[in-house]
Amino acid sequence: MSSQYDTLAAITNLTAELPLRKYYEEYTFFQALGDIKGRSVLDVACGTGLYSRRFQQRGAARVVGIDNSEGMIDYARHLEASQPLGIEYHVLDAASARGLGTFDVVAATYLLHYAPTREVLRDMCTSLFASLAPGGRLVSICMSPDIELADASYYRKYGFEVASQGKGDGDVATLTSVAPGLPFTISAHHWSRATYEEALRGAGLREVVWHPPQIAPEGITALGAEYWTEYLRLPHAEVVSCVK
Repeated sequence: MSSQYDTLAAITNLTAELPLRKYYEEYTFFQALGDIKGRSVLDVACGTGLYSRRFQQRGAARVVGIDNSEGMIDYARHLEASQPLGIEYHVLDAASARGLGTFDVVAATYLLHYAPTREVLRDMCTSLFASLAPGGRLVSICMSPDIELADASYYRKYGFEVASQGKGDGDVATLTSVAPGLPFTISAHHWSRATYEEALRGAGLREVVWHPPQIAPEGITALGAEYWTEYLRLPHAEVVSCVK
């Protein structure tokens, strides 16, 4: 178990420090999320709890993280036991989360693009809707509908490459890390903006907003504005929010 924890810790720590995650993803996500002090938050597909811990540190009243990976949840619980923040973790998927009650905020980071069909995407959105309290907000990070697929090396300087089996709605795209010491490959589905919105609205969610990609001021200082120009033109991931 300790070797598993070591591996998960290394991956979590390395990805958390990647410029793209630290200066783009987290910054854009939390700008969209807004003030969560005193709010209840459900972190769906929480992995090792990176965002769950961020939510608690930002003043959330209750944070619950769920993931269908037992190994990820075991490691998240290990971190919680080492540095208690009061976060609950459960081995569950979004469809099984209804017994946990409803929440002011549901966060779904890198979840929706794993839906292999429109029907599954709609089911995911319906499950997220069910976990929201009336007036609650869903904030999600997903593969951008505008991701660059023609040039596999487009994102190389940001730490990864992207290849696709096609450019149709729902086709599989594979992201391969080229960051030193961080080898991994992830496959997901690139859905159009219209398909995402149809699934979200079909589940009963409203006020769907795609948030413009932003870079933290620290990221501009550290790497310069020019470094981010190509990424901001065609980000590989975008933040979308909506309300119940």
